[in-house]
Amino acid sequence: MTNIVPEIGGWPRSDEFFRSGATMTMRLWAGLTACLLAGTAMGGSGTAMARPAPLPGQLASELHALADYDTSGDPQAALNRIDALLAKARKTRGLDPVDLLLADATRGEALFWLGRYAEALAVFRRFDAEMTARGQPMTPRRADIVNNIGSALSSLGKLDEAHGYKQRALAIAEEISGPGSSEYAAALYGLAVIDYRRGLPLEAIPKVEQALAISRAAAERTGTNLENPAIYGITLSTLRIQAGDSASAVDAARDAASWAEARLGKGHRITLASLNALGAALNDAGLYGRATPILRRALDLRMANPSPDQRDVGYSLNALAYSLDLAGFSEEARPFYERSAAIFEALPPSGQSMSGANIFGQIARIARDDGETETALALYRKALALARRNAASPDDPEVLWAEFSLAKMLNLTGDPKSALALLDHVNAGYAKRAQAANLDRISGLALRGLIDARQGDPVGALERLKPVLATLREHLLDRASPAAGSVRLRDQASGLFVLESRVALAAGDMETAFGALQMAGMGDLQTAFGGAGPYRGGHGPEAEEAIRAYRNEAAELRALRRERDRATGDGQSLSPDAAEKLAASETRLVRLDAEIARLVPGHTALSSLAPAGLIATRAHLRGDQAVLLYGQDAEGLVVLAVTRGGIASALVPVTPRRLLDLQRRLRGSIEEGVLTDGRSAFDRQAAHELYTLLFPTPIARAVHDREELAVLAQGTLAALPFDLLVTAPPRGSDSDPQALRETPWLVRTHAVGTLISASTLSSGTSRRAGRRGFVASALQCCEIPMPMPLMPSPR
Repeated sequence: MTNIVPEIGGWPRSDEFFRSGATMTMRLWAGLTACLLAGTAMGGSGTAMARPAPLPGQLASELHALADYDTSGDPQAALNRIDALLAKARKTRGLDPVDLLLADATRGEALFWLGRYAEALAVFRRFDAEMTARGQPMTPRRADIVNNIGSALSSLGKLDEAHGYKQRALAIAEEISGPGSSEYAAALYGLAVIDYRRGLPLEAIPKVEQALAISRAAAERTGTNLENPAIYGITLSTLRIQAGDSASAVDAARDAASWAEARLGKGHRITLASLNALGAALNDAGLYGRATPILRRALDLRMANPSPDQRDVGYSLNALAYSLDLAGFSEEARPFYERSAAIFEALPPSGQSMSGANIFGQIARIARDDGETETALALYRKALALARRNAASPDDPEVLWAEFSLAKMLNLTGDPKSALALLDHVNAGYAKRAQAANLDRISGLALRGLIDARQGDPVGALERLKPVLATLREHLLDRASPAAGSVRLRDQASGLFVLESRVALAAGDMETAFGALQMAGMGDLQTAFGGAGPYRGGHGPEAEEAIRAYRNEAAELRALRRERDRATGDGQSLSPDAAEKLAASETRLVRLDAEIARLVPGHTALSSLAPAGLIATRAHLRGDQAVLLYGQDAEGLVVLAVTRGGIASALVPVTPRRLLDLQRRLRGSIEEGVLTDGRSAFDRQAAHELYTLLFPTPIARAVHDREELAVLAQGTLAALPFDLLVTAPPRGSDSDPQALRETPWLVRTHAVGTLISASTLSSGTSRRAGRRGFVASALQCCEIPMPMPLMPSPR
């Protein structure tokens, strides 16, 4: 990314986070040629005098202008220009030596933006020493360079020395420019970055918020330092992601992007960085469809540069890959990851970034899900080695995440002892740097619980795990949160609840396992049926009017949010009127939801998707009914079969890739049959292999005499046509009509429907009449017809 906060990374690790700790205030001091603000020099020397105007001649004028040259947009081009001009200037007599020093300091800033921190530090130190030796007064521009010394030291991991320079810069800025100046904001921001590098992001957030407010007001007042509010906003968004506050992270990133595009231009490096930050925040909030076009636009704009900064391209490739990955397109994402990894691996050690480690970790995860165990383990080790090599602190979030990822893989491959050695440091680190609802922190504690359970203490592990996940569960079920619906879509949260179900089963706690798998199944299907949309009439005119108003308001809010994201993706700012409408619509929707809850009995139970109780669900079932719950994670499937008479469970080891491939084969057969009017072959082998995975022996035995099955699943399994599973090895040809007629399809013995929430089973809404009444009970409140089983054509 660009200057200023070297990789404040963390979840979702998809963005390029600013490389430095600080402030590079690339001011545009338009009045510098006329006069400078009066100020006191360090050591009590007197009043700062105005710098004289340059000597006549183009070279002198160009050299003088370099003092204020903005190198942030294209630092390599800026460096080339400065080097060429300095080469001429050093051969010319009569030039102002202070102009030469200031031009060289600007050259140091270009080096800094390029990640050449040691070289930049040498330039800044030389400038400070020369200005002191010449008895030059302390001016705002000179204060910038003092601050930049701290930035370079921070980026090199010399945090104690950097902190001293930042404190000095803060005191100087307060004295000569005032606490409302951009210089003061820059020094304060630099101190925040040091807090972050020391593993204290929660302490950094209020400093960044204050710096952002000061810099924005100063920029609007003076028209200078216009890049700083965007830089600080990007950093604030990233810190809020790490702290687990996705909604606020999106707001901060969107504000930064709007500011940058309006004031710096669409192609400016910081504008592109802010678009990547917005994409990262949207990804973290689960809004992958909104993130992807924004990230594609940032990549396209970077590639349009004839000589793009390769690190920036690498960051954009990584961000886009991550968005595609989260949306379920890991195959499409992997080439983008690999291109990004190749860019970072080719950089010299001094130019390496923490994001390089993250990218190798993402490729490792895809390899793991594809069943490439040894490849994944090697890549996770490589990612951790890179993270440790490049980190300024052992508690850097990228180090912690790389350690966690390797620990998870080690546990998966049967080495829990090595995994625990890493997890102890991971959990201690997150306890210091993240809030209780942060997914990274929860993930580390949850994995520790799973290992403890398998090492002989499942009951104790579950008791320790429950309060950890309770915070996340409450957040996901919070109806008042405008982000609750999108947070439900997070695959990360689903995996944590599947893990809880594994620990609960090991402890013999079926009630907790049942609830955990319901939480894991809170995905796209559930969200689509949430709110008042599914209700039919029958609750009185006042309720019907409230439901109608809710539907209209929900549609309006979706349109407003699309307009906002489309504007950002197109490089436009949302108008004040549209922004006001958006906020008002969100408020009205919350009010209308509360009104429906007052008027419609059971609305909250039906629409909040809160988990149903096991006892109540079993009591509601008839003897010929069963509920199947499926949870999926890296280890495979967790399956529960709930009947009136009991509950059965099974753990099925299967890689995510194999399960996905089988589903694709089955859906491919259906699609081909539609295109050929049923004359194509049907992949019954895939249908049977899926049946053996989804109905392992304990589950098949528990439901063999239950005519009606209701399925609650997550991800792609939620849309699987269970009716077309084949319960025995197929015989004959897949294209033979007679063989197809004799095939033991699951629908021949069971009526299968999909649940949106198990809570519908115990809400008193089921219909007892009719063979398919139970399957319809979960859908009876929805304005869609009961799906009929899709049978392959016998032709």
